[in-house]
Amino acid sequence: MTGATVDRPQLRIAYVLARPTGYSETFVDSEIRAVRATGAAVDVFPATDAGGGRAAGAALLARVAARHPVRLLRGVRTLGLSYGARAWLAAATAIRLAPAVAAARPDIVHAHFVNLPTAIAVLVARDLGVPVTATAHAADFLLDRHRAALRRRLLALSHLFVISAATAGQLAERGVPMTRVPHGVVRAAFDGVMTPRAASRGGSGTRLVTVARLVGKKGIDTVIEAVARLVAAGRDVTYDVYGDGPLRARLERLAADRGAGAAVTFHGAVPHSTAVGALAVADVAVLPCRSDADGDLDGIPVFLMEAASRHVPVVTTAVSGIPELVDDDSGRLVPPDDAAALAEAVAQVIDDPDRAAHRAELLAGRVATEFSPQLQAQRLLATWYGLARPSNRTVARDRRRRRWT
Repeated sequence: MTGATVDRPQLRIAYVLARPTGYSETFVDSEIRAVRATGAAVDVFPATDAGGGRAAGAALLARVAARHPVRLLRGVRTLGLSYGARAWLAAATAIRLAPAVAAARPDIVHAHFVNLPTAIAVLVARDLGVPVTATAHAADFLLDRHRAALRRRLLALSHLFVISAATAGQLAERGVPMTRVPHGVVRAAFDGVMTPRAASRGGSGTRLVTVARLVGKKGIDTVIEAVARLVAAGRDVTYDVYGDGPLRARLERLAADRGAGAAVTFHGAVPHSTAVGALAVADVAVLPCRSDADGDLDGIPVFLMEAASRHVPVVTTAVSGIPELVDDDSGRLVPPDDAAALAEAVAQVIDDPDRAAHRAELLAGRVATEFSPQLQAQRLLATWYGLARPSNRTVARDRRRRRWT
């Protein structure tokens, strides 16, 4: 049964997001679908539209400062002056969003990413008198230079969800007192599709596939170097890259310079259905993640989950939370930035397809259980119901009606 049970009233969840979800944030859409399937009501409130930029933010701040100067200053103080200009933007955005969120009558306000969306959610929830939760991923805090402000807003949460145990450790390393922040693991949700591996993928040669933003932490340059080695060794391989990003031109030049231009195809940003459709004809899913020069890391890439759910052998690295998904029994782990090791791992997948299929089967089983969207929704709802007990919901809704009606 997917609906709300008779002894649990329907929960209403307000998701505060930075912007409408894009092709690199499909996990948010997957999570929302899974939460709705439980019978909960979900309303989504993007802080900006897809084209919002600095000019739009400055205009919003000017309007709010003129109309609600005291509320604006109170919000900034709540977030901490150390957050700088972002505290002002978050406070102004929270004031703008609060009436619309209140009209949805949420029991919980929830945010994805613990940077600006969480700052906004903390202030909106405070105004409405309801609990607030957030999900921490990776870049949202790894690239945040305002550590005191990060600590402050996480301490303001009713509960923090982390996508991996590694995430909790990374937050602690950045000075967040995790013993004082109630938290638990809720994985980033993949699309939930489980597809048996076809007996034959068709065609000749071996097809490597990556779906990712073209940024340094994904290690796509390492794959290109590995493909060049495989081609030079006489292997019939092709490499299809789905996604776009600032490194595309550099990566295209690298493929040409290494003599792998004919083997590597860049497809650019594509719809999610096209990207996962590429896995139906893939022989190996490759993503050698690493720590970027600015300290950015992946959490657990959803691409690896989607490859695993389609029984495609995975070659990746033991970086960040990835070992919580892939280990040496269920995939191939190689050192970051090691093209030779990556090429050797791919060659072993090619040369021993039975062993590769066995590993892929183990990984598919792990994804179907620990990483299923349904399990993540159950974990979220268990926490949310605990925070929004019936007595608390009644008091909070009365407070909202008095404030906004």
